[in-house]
Amino acid sequence: MTKFTNMLPIVFAAVVLFASASASQAAKSAEPSCCAPVPPQPCCYEPCFKYKTHGLHAKKALSCSCTPPTEAILQVTDPRCNCYVDVPICLPACCEGVPSISSRCGLFKRGIVEYEWCCGFKVKVVFKGCDKVDVHYYGK
Repeated sequence: MTKFTNMLPIVFAAVVLFASASASQAAKSAEPSCCAPVPPQPCCYEPCFKYKTHGLHAKKALSCSCTPPTEAILQVTDPRCNCYVDVPICLPACCEGVPSISSRCGLFKRGIVEYEWCCGFKVKVVFKGCDKVDVHYYGK
């Protein structure tokens, strides 16, 4: 029994030393400079846009009231390379507020970003190839 009581201070010191080392590692990993995401830069290509309106609902949604659609520019980040492109779009006058945004990489190395407003209007931006961007309009 005395043999183990003599080793108790050594084991305790080793546990304290290990705990302080792991606490300093946790403090280093919690620094905001090491974990901050890289902000997107403008894309190095000049995009060629192709617009497509899907279904009768989308055509009706673009003219949901007597007022004409609102022109807007979406700054869309290409999920493939973390660069952004300014995409001009037309929004129905009845769509207000901030849209929900989802992005993913699709088949054939395509980047897909979807914007959906609470009015039911949806815009899907598809990055194809080097400089081709398709903009799809969907209604309610």
